[in-house]
Amino acid sequence: MILISATPSPFARKVRISMIEKGIPFTVQNEVPWHADTKTRLYNPLEQLPILIRDDGDPVFESTYLMDWLEHQYPEPSMLPADRTLAMEAKLVHTIAEGVADATVLLFWEMQREHISAEWASRQLRKVKGGLTDLDRRVGDQEFVVGDRFGLADIAVIALLGMQDTVIESQLIPAWQNYAPDMDAWNVLYPNLKRFEAHHRDRPSVKDTAPFMFDLAEKIV
Repeated sequence: MILISATPSPFARKVRISMIEKGIPFTVQNEVPWHADTKTRLYNPLEQLPILIRDDGDPVFESTYLMDWLEHQYPEPSMLPADRTLAMEAKLVHTIAEGVADATVLLFWEMQREHISAEWASRQLRKVKGGLTDLDRRVGDQEFVVGDRFGLADIAVIALLGMQDTVIESQLIPAWQNYAPDMDAWNVLYPNLKRFEAHHRDRPSVKDTAPFMFDLAEKIV
């Protein structure tokens, strides 16, 4: 199978980590989905990544659905705890991480505009900081966010933190000083997340999917 991905995307990285953990063979095809030569529209009517092109059957897309699809099609090893209450808690962590990632993307696009809306940027930044604060609390001093083994919640948090490094730290913090003078790196503001990320950094599925920013060759906003 082929996974159409984007190098800094936490949405695609989640899927890659899960597929590696499950031992599913696949190859990665990297794209910039808003460049004119993108192939995303051929496989996903929403023109978003990631997209999994199956060996047979229709493409599978949208990261949350893809994570569910992988659990259904490749149930072992499961990325969810066997206990239903813990499984729902893991899905909640996943939802929070998704929301922070969405707000980060919206903020990134806003900061590309010639005339930035301070109100819009501040609202998205508040979501980012609120979500990271909540995740820092949930992680605490635990090895795993939910349960006693690596799974969906851990994958979601790790992918999000990688995005904070590649997008927030390297691209946006200098531009935010007019809107958030107290903004600092996530690994300064959230010590529990810093410890958690460092603990899992050398896990093969995490190390092999480390994100990096791509070059934007075309106007996007």
